[in-house]
Amino acid sequence: MSTAANESASHTTASPRPILRPKSKRWGGTIFFKVEEIVFEAPRSRFAEHSEVFETMFHLPVGSDGAVEGRDEEHPIVLEGYQAVHFDSLLNVLYPTPEDLISGILKLEKEEWIGVLNLSTRWSMKKIRRHAINELSKASLNPMEKIALGREHEVAKWFREGLTELVSENPIRPLAELKSHLGADIACSLLWVQNQTQAILGARLAPTGLSLGMLGCFRCQAAMFTNGRNCVSCSRTIAVDDCSALHIPNGALSTYFHAEDPASGLTQVTFRINLQHLMCRACSECAFSLTSYTCPSCSQLVSYSIFELRLGKNGIENGSAPQKILEEFGEEIARYEAWDEK
Repeated sequence: MSTAANESASHTTASPRPILRPKSKRWGGTIFFKVEEIVFEAPRSRFAEHSEVFETMFHLPVGSDGAVEGRDEEHPIVLEGYQAVHFDSLLNVLYPTPEDLISGILKLEKEEWIGVLNLSTRWSMKKIRRHAINELSKASLNPMEKIALGREHEVAKWFREGLTELVSENPIRPLAELKSHLGADIACSLLWVQNQTQAILGARLAPTGLSLGMLGCFRCQAAMFTNGRNCVSCSRTIAVDDCSALHIPNGALSTYFHAEDPASGLTQVTFRINLQHLMCRACSECAFSLTSYTCPSCSQLVSYSIFELRLGKNGIENGSAPQKILEEFGEEIARYEAWDEK
């Protein structure tokens, strides 16, 4: 009985929890914008909340004629030099629909997110800008897009990634394509960076060695050896993918830089090697007969003195492309990195 009484007493004496009162929501009234020939109507609060540009604009003194821009459809704030489709995309982000909130996904196309990035950058909407960058990063931007968008909207990460990816291609894209998309200055700088990283790669290959599979036909670039073979000096078996069996002395690689190959139209750097300089690590003697070899792909005879080194898709990535890119584009990258620190 006493236990029940105590429980009853505790229920009657417990103080009720305070009721949390909701905060007042103020939208700041409606604002009208004119972009191109379209008039948009929206609550003004989030423009002021996310952009110092609009916060300042909304507090400018009224003109001598007493007219207040943006107060109605007949007196909109005219935004010159902007695209209506970009502004519409920004409104979708600032004022998502109930369907967007319920699904948890704001569905915008790639070009729409680019429009959001454009305006959020120009109007210093930092949170919106970061979100647009995150969404576009999921869209599998190609290297050209990363460089172009990175420069236009000051996104250091994209700019640096795009440069590295382009320089890491082997062969690099046609010079005409680079100039068309990126301009002559950056195209020439990219070629210089690739040339430098290729040279560094050649220096690194000298002490680390290479495999039979990396020796190619200088005519068709196909692999000259698809199976293992024996060293002609000591008869040691050399597997086609064994990078520890062979080595090349410093200076044995010849570098060929083609500004534009007339056959393929591709800009590329290639390495030529004389098999006379390719040594067996077991006996430190030349591992090959000094004769001509038949290419298994194009059936052409290839002299032992003009084999081509096949770098493969990721050959340049083993070089120092990021360092060379920083040397050439470091100041520009630093400017873009400073944007988010403003």
